Amino acid sequence: MVISTKELLNNGETEYSIRKHVKDGSLRQVERGYFSDNPDDNLLDESFVSKKYPSAIFTGLSAFYIYGLIDYIPDCYYLATEQHSFPIRRKDIKQSYQDKSFFTIGVKDMQLSDGIIRIYDLERLLIELFRLKEKYPREVFYEVLSSFRKNKNQIDFYKVNQYLKSFSNGNSLLLKIKEAI
Repeated sequence: MVISTKELLNNGETEYSIRKHVKDGSLRQVERGYFSDNPDDNLLDESFVSKKYPSAIFTGLSAFYIYGLIDYIPDCYYLATEQHSFPIRRKDIKQSYQDKSFFTIGVKDMQLSDGIIRIYDLERLLIELFRLKEKYPREVFYEVLSSFRKNKNQIDFYKVNQYLKSFSNGNSLLLKIKEAI
């Protein structure tokens, strides 16, 4: 599990004791200000990304993969942030900026095996699929659409309707979604 320096200090550790834990191997520094208590954990994972960028939300291909809507693992993490937020300058993260009026619509906390992440729910991802259709490769779009069709009993279409009221092109998106699903 990834732990920040701030969390360690709040739990009674000191700067000295943290350095001592790193030296004896019970903690491993993942990145400046972040440590892992698992020595085998050497990959950047969703819970670490969520902890490092707490205002970011998993979206796009990352969210599709986490929900099992696509089969392959994306080559980087796709995060949505509020417009005018600081850019995330990492090669393994693709950041999209979203308008403040609909940025938090459909956000939920999801428990993964090694932590909690912020991610859009299925209803918001359905909207994002159609809203950003041109950004996805054709085969990805149809694979995700097929997965949504198979799992349409899990989608709350009342929520989709409510969410679309916040988007300027909500009516046209609703028609496209109804036709496709």
